[in-house]
Amino acid sequence: MKTRSLIPALLLSLTGFAQSPVASFYTVSPNAYQYTLVNSAPALDESATGANVAWNFNQLTQDGTSTSQTVTPTSSETSAYPNTTGVLQTSGDFTTTHIYFSTTANGTSLTGANTSGVTLNYSTNNAFLGLFPLSYGYSYIDNAVSGTFTSSALSGTFSGTCTTSVDAYGTLSVNVGSTPANTPVTRLKITQDLDLLYMGVVIGNMTQTTYSYYAATPAADPVFRSMTIHIVVSAFAVDQTNTSYETFNSVLGTKDPAKGNGLTIAPNPVNDVLHFAGNTAITGVTITDAAGRVVLQSKAANDIAVSGLSAGVYNVVIQAANGTEVQKMVKK
Repeated sequence: MKTRSLIPALLLSLTGFAQSPVASFYTVSPNAYQYTLVNSAPALDESATGANVAWNFNQLTQDGTSTSQTVTPTSSETSAYPNTTGVLQTSGDFTTTHIYFSTTANGTSLTGANTSGVTLNYSTNNAFLGLFPLSYGYSYIDNAVSGTFTSSALSGTFSGTCTTSVDAYGTLSVNVGSTPANTPVTRLKITQDLDLLYMGVVIGNMTQTTYSYYAATPAADPVFRSMTIHIVVSAFAVDQTNTSYETFNSVLGTKDPAKGNGLTIAPNPVNDVLHFAGNTAITGVTITDAAGRVVLQSKAANDIAVSGLSAGVYNVVIQAANGTEVQKMVKK
């Protein structure tokens, strides 16, 4: 049984600082958000915590772009990841990630994730984050996170902890993106420490730490975020660390879900070639399977060969100048 030890939020009115709470983890919305993928030399120091921190990330260099949108899960996704109510889809120049989560009256929990080539399914025990809004001083450790994992090398089960905290607030300055200098932000930190098991035996460990910096605008998505994943599997001589940084660039616009970005796919169901029809220029296409794994990517094309895909239902993420659209494709 999970145990929950909540550290109450500080009585910030005593400090005289009008710190804004983190309103939500992510919210299902027709809005799509464009981020700039960035690097930093030297590596960013995000260790500072507490009140009135000044984060000056002014040595960033652009490395690409990504588009994020939080959508309602498909029936296949809710079947694969039970309890899911929202899916954060991020499609970039280098990779596509999916974060699955559940938001109810009792709080928000992680239900699944597909990042850095590893798929996590929290099917045994979801990773509880908290009951939003969350204010500075909030901290919670879920010590009973468990489920299954798959990767290109092996699959098995996992168990461990997920620690969520609103560990700092202050001002953020970045030299890439559209966030003004000295923007007031509140930071949400999520750390997962998971043991990887194969046939009941621990074979490795995965640690994932995300920092999300939330501002008043936009309210739904952070203005800066980072993710570091460290995977160690000694039996396969794996000791790998991946870090990514994204800075907010713009809201791509509110789209009518019924109209999308004006692009349609045909034929559907499809045998060999998927065609995109419409007057909008395509900037990128990513096709993922029901588990969120990327199976095909293309930069800009009106036709994509899909003959190599297995029969089934896929999500087609279409990036265009006027927004991002997610459509369902059936491969015969």
